[in-house]
Amino acid sequence: MIDPKGGIFMWKKLATVILVLALFSLFTITPAQAGDKQRHMWQGAGIALGAAALFGLLTHHQMAPPPPPQVAYTPPPPPPPHPEYFPGHWEITREWVPGTWERVWIPGHYDRWGHWLIGHYEERQTPGRYMERRVWAEGYYRHD
Repeated sequence: MIDPKGGIFMWKKLATVILVLALFSLFTITPAQAGDKQRHMWQGAGIALGAAALFGLLTHHQMAPPPPPQVAYTPPPPPPPHPEYFPGHWEITREWVPGTWERVWIPGHYDRWGHWLIGHYEERQTPGRYMERRVWAEGYYRHD
């Protein structure tokens, strides 16, 4: 059975390390010789400690927990620029003022031929015109 996290490969590596150590020990260990008990005790202890250290180094990578997943970090967007302020100012505008009608009393008088005209009312029209005015335009912020 194949473990999705690679468990079968771990057992293969472990078996390979054990096999290599077993073969290495067959060729490096000398046959026992009669002699003093204390003579090779320190050599054996050094070999055992070296084998334990080598085993620890080889299996440390397999037993270590996997590294945490990479997290993508995106920095926040830059702040928007400050809005530009345009101050208020005076503007001159042209406006159309429509003409008006008014009744005007014309008193009696002589016309150019010498005839007497009695007083009467006339309707007179004042024509429309453009008039210029100063108007205050408020300031504003421009948002782009």
